[in-house]
Amino acid sequence: MKKIFIICLALLGMTSCGFHLRGAYQLPEAMNVSFIQASDDNSELVNALKRTLKASNIKLAKTRQQASAVIFIGNELQEKRVLSVDSQGRAREYEINYQISFNVSADKSDFLIAEQKIKLQRDFLFDTEDVLGKSREQQTLVKDMKQDMVRLIMLRLQAAADR
Repeated sequence: MKKIFIICLALLGMTSCGFHLRGAYQLPEAMNVSFIQASDDNSELVNALKRTLKASNIKLAKTRQQASAVIFIGNELQEKRVLSVDSQGRAREYEINYQISFNVSADKSDFLIAEQKIKLQRDFLFDTEDVLGKSREQQTLVKDMKQDMVRLIMLRLQAAADR
């Protein structure tokens, strides 16, 4: 009886604070059938964006002519720079920058998102004693940045639907 009371209290606390699972993004009707145009159609970012659009009930067209909206992904740029070095001159801390530009146009409606740039930046410490582990950490960090980039794109598309 005590366990049931605690579980009910926890559920009540979560609902009263506004917690709810994130559902599908609510995108504009003009995007019901979309085409993604990018310099690299098989990049990790484009594939993640396609999965997210499908999860939001957007059909992906195989050609631009079949689509009601076109999402242009351009200037995908990833840079790494040294932030600090140790007493022997070896890099100890890096900064990773990831930037894209995108825009959306719909031929059959007045829906348009002008070109926007999104830039993400992360820092990470580098240990010369654990090169392999830090290399994996960097790859994971970049992958997470790409997922964050997809979420930011989707939020901007959703915000355009609310206008």
